[in-house]
Amino acid sequence: MAQEGLPIIISAPSGAGKTTLGQALKKRLPDLRFSVSHTTRPPRENEQDGVHYHFIAREKFLGMIDHDEFLEWAQIHDNYYGTARKNIADTLQKGKDLVLELDVQGVETLRNLKYLGAYIFILPPSMEELEKRLTGRGTESDNQIKQRLEAGKKEIAKSRLYDYAVINTNVDESVDAILAIIHAEKKRMSRYQPDCPKIRKIIESGTA
Repeated sequence: MAQEGLPIIISAPSGAGKTTLGQALKKRLPDLRFSVSHTTRPPRENEQDGVHYHFIAREKFLGMIDHDEFLEWAQIHDNYYGTARKNIADTLQKGKDLVLELDVQGVETLRNLKYLGAYIFILPPSMEELEKRLTGRGTESDNQIKQRLEAGKKEIAKSRLYDYAVINTNVDESVDAILAIIHAEKKRMSRYQPDCPKIRKIIESGTA
């Protein structure tokens, strides 16, 4: 029986470099899949439906909640965001590893469900560096940067929810660390599927 894919749950405070790391991971692991969330918010400029998000009407989203179609979902301000169960299950059953980029609230939901996966939190080298990166983007006002820093502190305070911490000082080194985590997780005995039928039978039976 083929080994199921590994769910890789990644979170980070805004400015820690999660998007950049995701792009670098795609280049290093072309077969790695990335979950595309559903949302009720309108697409921003240059965002594509089915690529950045599945953009759906509020009524449809609420209907999916009623039918328990989301692994996790949240209402953020006036919009809803959620991860569809079927999309995740279909990908993993095909043996494809899958990255779920979630906020801390989503991870709390998965932990309460005892959802198995590799939980990775991306940290900045320092709060000063985080502020520098946010300022360097040039896309937000001083007040917005202050709000993101405060939100980042709250997220970091809950980083014990995760199995691994990756300090994103250097992108290549951080990607190496994530790849090492993925490799180790796939070698856990609880996930291991030997190619040799005789060895598999011995392991599964627990007797020689």
